[in-house]
Amino acid sequence: MMRVLSRAAASVFALASVLGISSCGLTGGDYSCDLRPKDPQCTDWRGLIGPSLTQEALCKTLNTAGGAGTFASTQCPSVGSVGGCQTNTGAGLQTNWFYAPRTAADVQAECSKDKTTFVTP
Repeated sequence: MMRVLSRAAASVFALASVLGISSCGLTGGDYSCDLRPKDPQCTDWRGLIGPSLTQEALCKTLNTAGGAGTFASTQCPSVGSVGGCQTNTGAGLQTNWFYAPRTAADVQAECSKDKTTFVTP
């Protein structure tokens, strides 16, 4: 009896995993975590390969830690951005976009420090 239940549970888990992965961006997608208005930053992931669960969890953690953190299935807004620091993670492009009161010079310095590429909106 226990063996039948274990097989049934394993089958349900396998089906849930497949359905969960396919609904979480397995085929790629664009996602963002907007930290504004508390922090003048929004991070986006473009062409993400694989599930977005890690990014969504990180964004929710930032939100519940007293900061901002709004997760969305879109790119960060370019309006008002002074520039971003971009890197290819191997699973897509990650860009940390910055907004006023930061300046383009501030962002370029941060990109240089982090060994990422400065990009304009």
